[in-house]
Amino acid sequence: MAHAQQHAKRRVRAKRAALYKDAWRAIASNGKRFAAIAVIVAVGVMMMGALSSISNDLRGGLDGFFDKTDMHDLSIVSTYGFDDDDVKALSDVDGVGAVAGQRSASAYTRIDGKQSSATVTALNDQGLDQPYLTDGRLPEKAREIAVTEQYLTDSGKALGDTLTFTLDESTSVAQLISGASGSSDSSSGDSSDSSDSSDTSSESDSDTFATGEYTIVGTVIDPNDIVNPSGPMALISGAKTVYPLFVSPEAVAETDAPYTSALISVDGAADLNTYEDDYLALVERAQTGIEKIQSSREQARTDAIKDAVREPVESKLDEQKRTIAALPDGSPMKATAEQKIADAESQLESKLDALPEANWIIRDRSALASYADVKTEGEMISRLGKLFPILFLVIAILVSLTAVARMVEEDRQLIGTYKALGYTRGETMLKYLIYSSAAVFAGGVVGGLIGLAGLPFVFTKRMLHILYVIPTYPLIIDWRIGIGGILLFLVLIAGSAMAVCAGSLRLQPVELLRPKAPKAGKTIVLQRIGFVWNHLSFLGKVTARNLFRYKSRAFMVIIGVLGCTALMTAGFGMASSAMTMMPRQFGEIATYDVMAVTKPADHDKAQKALDGDDAVESSVPLHLESATLSAGGDVDGNGEAGEGDAGNSESGETDNGGAAEDGKLTVQLMVIPDGESLDGYLDLHTTDGQPIALDEGSEATAVVTANAAKTFGLDAGGTVEIADAMMDTAQVKVTGVAQYYTGNIVVMSEAAYRAAFDVDDDTDLALNADLIKVKGDGDAQIAFADDLTGQDEYLTVVSTAKQTRDFAKSFLIFFVMIGFIVVMAAILAVVVLYTLASTNISERERELATIKVLGFRKKEVHGYVNKEMLLLAAIGIVIGLPCGRGLLGFLLGQLNLPGMNIVPHVAWYCYALAALLAFGFTVIVEKATNKSLDRIDMVGALKSPE
Repeated sequence: MAHAQQHAKRRVRAKRAALYKDAWRAIASNGKRFAAIAVIVAVGVMMMGALSSISNDLRGGLDGFFDKTDMHDLSIVSTYGFDDDDVKALSDVDGVGAVAGQRSASAYTRIDGKQSSATVTALNDQGLDQPYLTDGRLPEKAREIAVTEQYLTDSGKALGDTLTFTLDESTSVAQLISGASGSSDSSSGDSSDSSDSSDTSSESDSDTFATGEYTIVGTVIDPNDIVNPSGPMALISGAKTVYPLFVSPEAVAETDAPYTSALISVDGAADLNTYEDDYLALVERAQTGIEKIQSSREQARTDAIKDAVREPVESKLDEQKRTIAALPDGSPMKATAEQKIADAESQLESKLDALPEANWIIRDRSALASYADVKTEGEMISRLGKLFPILFLVIAILVSLTAVARMVEEDRQLIGTYKALGYTRGETMLKYLIYSSAAVFAGGVVGGLIGLAGLPFVFTKRMLHILYVIPTYPLIIDWRIGIGGILLFLVLIAGSAMAVCAGSLRLQPVELLRPKAPKAGKTIVLQRIGFVWNHLSFLGKVTARNLFRYKSRAFMVIIGVLGCTALMTAGFGMASSAMTMMPRQFGEIATYDVMAVTKPADHDKAQKALDGDDAVESSVPLHLESATLSAGGDVDGNGEAGEGDAGNSESGETDNGGAAEDGKLTVQLMVIPDGESLDGYLDLHTTDGQPIALDEGSEATAVVTANAAKTFGLDAGGTVEIADAMMDTAQVKVTGVAQYYTGNIVVMSEAAYRAAFDVDDDTDLALNADLIKVKGDGDAQIAFADDLTGQDEYLTVVSTAKQTRDFAKSFLIFFVMIGFIVVMAAILAVVVLYTLASTNISERERELATIKVLGFRKKEVHGYVNKEMLLLAAIGIVIGLPCGRGLLGFLLGQLNLPGMNIVPHVAWYCYALAALLAFGFTVIVEKATNKSLDRIDMVGALKSPE
């Protein structure tokens, strides 16, 4: 009994060994089909792994950079700044780690003889937001300064050279406070001549930083702004260049001056990824703790400011009271002086009551445009990593079905033999399961290695530096992505192979051992159309009948060529859409030639010069500032306005590229004065071309652009909250959603602006910008803009012609994406067409041998087969072109790039190029399969299979 069991086991092992050997032989003898499945799987897994890895690398790079620079987890700005008591109170909040008070101010410096905007920041004692050092060292002494590489490039300076800057005191918290105090002093000054001798601070004393020459000792990267200044993201936003400058704490002119902002790190946050939910939850808990002390600290700071204003005035008034007390009672002079003092005290109390309350604005990292941009782009790339492999998965299933179906057909008699010998269904199917699984594993492993390590390394190290100035990116390899992709392809492809094999296994051995009867001839539809059928040649009729005879294969050829054509159409269309974005922006919408921004105080002088300039065709003045849109609720401020950048905002900093996060979006606010028209400068219209007129009534209304509307789900008639550069907020009604391709703007009439922000009619609108039409071509417009840039009145000058040219030069990343898509499409087309063409030849070997025996020459045999392929390819191309246009619209909808509204635009040459390449791939495959036609053995093919 035991001997019989052992013998049975040996027989089972021998059967399985034979099956395994037959399976591996099948791989060797069907190498082309095996390679086709492996290549398609490799491409699918590669794209899945590469796009997911690039997304992880991008986010990981920013997270690592933030850790190296001790980037704040939370920051707070206040209308009155912060003192040491505020810093101490914040440090005591549960969950808060380090707290640093930071001083910064807007400034102006000269580069190549032209005035340029800058932001001066003192290094803090906690090392938070530490600039990343790339060369030299950080400033340690009072007259040392660190600059960015962009500053050195633009100015032509080097380490060891000196620079000077002029502070914009309108944004200094200390200046605002001293200004308030000075006003009160003036009021009291009327009470006595002694006020003339009051101690007034000089301008240099009230400066946040000491003026004079600074020596450049280091080159740094500002962690608050990692966008490459020469890359496409900077050009899209249209933001003016603001040079970050960093000085040592010793450069602060007054050590007791208030801090402009408070930077906070959260305990344990550095150990977490800045984009993960656990990090966000940890920071949110700390923010909740800070909000509990917010109102009390705001009140304390308000009281301190009022005391700072009240005490020197009251001191002077008390001194004057003592002087007046020495005068004799009943003296008319004494009565007059006492009345003046009483008036001064009343005015002081009125001004103190008029002072606004301190207001904290607490922000997390989402307020940083770079943080939001990377998050948005990472999500976009990750979505594409899920979408693109689906197409290749479908093609891989079709290819595997074709390959395995042909293998089963060729092994028909072998399968019948196996069944006759007693092999089970599972044992017989094992060969095809091993074959398809081996192809998936071979392709999946190669594709996984390339996708997870190869492409991310090349892309991350080269392409991402075009977008951001992060010095290094990690290579994060998540093997789960590769393994998951392989398993997905394995289940579906192996399942397809088993489904094909199961059909033959349902037959009896006797049926399998006989050759499969050929399909019976049928009358095709075309034969019933006499005037067409009768005019076809013999080969034309044969081709038509064969197309209807092999419907499944014809369908797969069409699908393969369709997918190839659609991919290339979408790729070329993406380039066409991107490259026409700027020309359409400045040709259809922003039709001005130059935007010039000044300080409000300098605008009248600049306007007069423009009016008298012969090169100016016309101009329209306006008020321009940076603002923040919010879907509702509390508004979080606008970027860095509270940290000393309010002046930049007033000066027209067009920080349009900030991505929305938690319902906030940085925009450019344009206010059109009453009596002025935008006709010829800004064509506001809906996405379907309907014109939009500004509401000049007394209601708080605005026109927003399509990007912003998409972010908040707005339509005409909706409501959005807007915070201006000084952090005042207002609810405005949206009267129109305007088409806009690059950036985000909000346009308001002067009347609507006054209604929204409660600006008195007696207060003049602070004009600080002009939209200018210049005589001449693009070169003349650029030259005019360069001339304005050299004038001190102008803070920033933007030439639309120069923006368009620079954009075309810098958009290399789109061309890389297009090349990648075209290569993928070529692989798709070649693999599918070659597999189907080879299968077609092997299935019809007897038929082709017959026509060769009948005297068909080589070219005639080639035409006999290739005409079918060309016709099917033509059908696939015709269907694929409109499908590619639809795919482009879908992909652009998934991109969701911050500050960009890429509208699908496929030029005629994109369609032509996609069609020519798809047709070319078909011809290449036909040339390759012609050799197989030439090698057909007529004698062997025509021998009876019986």
